[in-house]
Amino acid sequence: MAKNEHTFRNFTAHEQGIIDRLLEKTFPGRDEICEQMKNCLVRTIDEDKSLELLAGSNVKAKVKKRIPVEAEVHDTDGILIHILLHVVDGKVNELEIYKEDGSPIIERPDPSKLKVVCLD
Repeated sequence: MAKNEHTFRNFTAHEQGIIDRLLEKTFPGRDEICEQMKNCLVRTIDEDKSLELLAGSNVKAKVKKRIPVEAEVHDTDGILIHILLHVVDGKVNELEIYKEDGSPIIERPDPSKLKVVCLD
């Protein structure tokens, strides 16, 4: 059964580290996404710690794709973990986290080890 928090909260330090890493590179809409993230609220939506995002700004990001940036890192068992930032109608919407083979994530991804890819 998926863990689903009903109330929105601030980012944890670990979650903020992942967001900061995703936003290090320049891509279309990045500056607006950074603005939205300043007072963003989140809630966990599954066992992999994917997050629903509630943007903290009304500014719209002019991204070219729903997922403008993503990252990957290997879990301790060697299977890739994917981290995707979803933007819907110009607003951050979800930070999707999943393991390539669908198995549970063993170790939380270290933000400093993420390989970040801009998709725009």
